Order: sequence, then structure tokens, then C-alpha cells
Amino acid sequence: RPQGKVRRRVQDLRISSASRADFPAGGHRLDLSHNESARMAVDSLLSRGLKEYHQVLRAEGEVDFLSQPEKMYIMENGRAGSAGSSRTLLKGCLERTRNSLEIQPFLFLVFNAAGSSTSGDQVESSLPDSQGDTLCPAPSTDSDPPASEDQSCQRDVSSCVPVKPSLEVFFQSHGGAASMKDLIREFMRKATETLAIVMDSFSDVELLCDLLEASRKRNVSVYLLLDHLNLSLFLHMWQELQLNSKNFPKLCVRSVQGQTYCARTGRKLTGQIRESFIITDWTEVLTGSFSFSWLSWQVHRSLAVLLKGSAVPPFNTEFLRLNSSSQTVPGF
Repeated sequence: RPQGKVRRRVQDLRISSASRADFPAGGHRLDLSHNESARMAVDSLLSRGLKEYHQVLRAEGEVDFLSQPEKMYIMENGRAGSAGSSRTLLKGCLERTRNSLEIQPFLFLVFNAAGSSTSGDQVESSLPDSQGDTLCPAPSTDSDPPASEDQSCQRDVSSCVPVKPSLEVFFQSHGGAASMKDLIREFMRKATETLAIVMDSFSDVELLCDLLEASRKRNVSVYLLLDHLNLSLFLHMWQELQLNSKNFPKLCVRSVQGQTYCARTGRKLTGQIRESFIITDWTEVLTGSFSFSWLSWQVHRSLAVLLKGSAVPPFNTEFLRLNSSSQTVPGF
């Protein structure tokens, strides 16, 4: 009977007689290879349901590696691929899926004294070349010609921070619920030109008022990228407050998705945004495990990290990447 990659490891760990002497002096080599059995099982779950998923696991001799919430997410959010997709598009989709199942090296951006990236070609190729109706408008000054707004934004993002990095960590246990929310509110209050925010969930009315007042009273450009599945929370709050986006011309709200998994059958599964960070004036970042919600402040335990200097440009670049793939939100 076949044994899957993960099951073999579990079986070894179940042996009570195993000791440190049983292992090589240098330790086992970390296995980062692709798990084909896992891919087949997920494809079956996505395309044919839970019963087929378990059948593949039994046939492959693999353990059940998905939690119940993960199974529910896959079954509830899977969708059919485009009917007009060509074989070339399907091949590309499968290649992205194969890559997503393997460990990929992280991209670290190193910025020199001038603020430019040492891997500039790779970064610039992923940034939007020009402003269009698929993007939030880039912040500009009166001296910037309209045609070069987005290019000006990219230049400012990479050059407006000093080289020396700075990091400060805040835990919710330090001062209770109020301190974490107050920290975020005070951080956003410092913005004089731009607030760029990526958030997984936004339902806090008080923070919304802070952002709208910054936009209207301090003339701050506010860019909100919200997770596509939790976007309804924000829209419900907006409608309940009877607000009109036309009254806030410097506010831009768009939805953004996670990565897309593609099964060989053509079925697709799109993930969520699990990043939360706030950029003020492209010079400072507050990131962490918080959400813009009452539960985040009052019940859940979270942390926040304040970043300055050369730790900021990778977040600026990430925001531009997410912005370039974001979708319009009706009413905004």
C-alpha cells in the first residue's frame, strides 16, 4: 500500500524507540519538493467534493492535511474557469498552481542611499506603467503634470525614505484594548499627504470617520484596498451611515484578492488578503495582526509593528502591486 509524503514522516514520529542517535549527525535534509498527492486531493475537493477528496487520500496513502475551515472555504469559494479559456491559458494556470505548492524564495528589496532598488528591473516590471481606470489615482502635487502622476508616485515611493531602518513593536497586552486602537488612530493622524491602507476587514465606524476627516479637512489622499470577501462589511457600514462617496473625492476604495489556485479540471479558487498595513506619506508603516473592527480591539489579542527608514520601501512596492491588480467597488 502506498504511503504519502507526509504520512511517512508521521509514521516515523510515532515510533517511540526513535532517538537522537537514529538520525545523522547533520540532521535530515529539509525536503521542499512538491507533494503531488496533496495537489491531486485538493483538485478532487475543488472539482468533485469531499467524498472524492477522501478517496484520493486513501488511494495515495496520504494524511488528511486540510482543516475543516479550509475544506469549507475551498468548497464554498471554488468556481469554474472561463468557458473561453485556451489551452495556453490553462497551461499557465497549472504552472502557477505548481509553483504555489512549492517553496519559493522570498524577494528581499535592498535600497541604496538614493532610495533605488538593487533589483530595480524586477520591481519596476511589476509596477503599473501608467495611470488608468483600473488603479487608484496616484498622489500628486500641483506641480506634477497629470500625465506623469503614476510615474511620480513610483519615484516618490522609492526615494523619500532614509536608509537606516527603524522598528518598534507594540503588544495589545501593554495597555489594553484602547491603546492599540489609539496607536493606530494617532499614526494615521500624522499623515499630511497620503494614507495607503491594506486591510483584511474594516467595520470600525470611528476609524472610518478618522479617514474621511483626513480626506476632507486635511486634504489627505486616502487609498483603501480591502479584502474582496470581507468587502461587504465595509459597504454595509457605509450604507448604514448614509454616506455619499461623491462628497469625498480624495477617497479611493478598491477590493483586492489573494492568490488563485487552479485545478487541472479548470476549477479555480481565489484566496483572501491576510495582510494589514498602513502607510503614511510613503515614509512610515504600521503593520501587524490587527483588523479595523471592534473584535480586534476588544476581544482578540494582536500586535503592531512600526517601521521607518529602509524597512518602508518594500511595503510601498507591495501596495503598488496590490493596487495594480485591484478591482473597482460599486459606488466608489
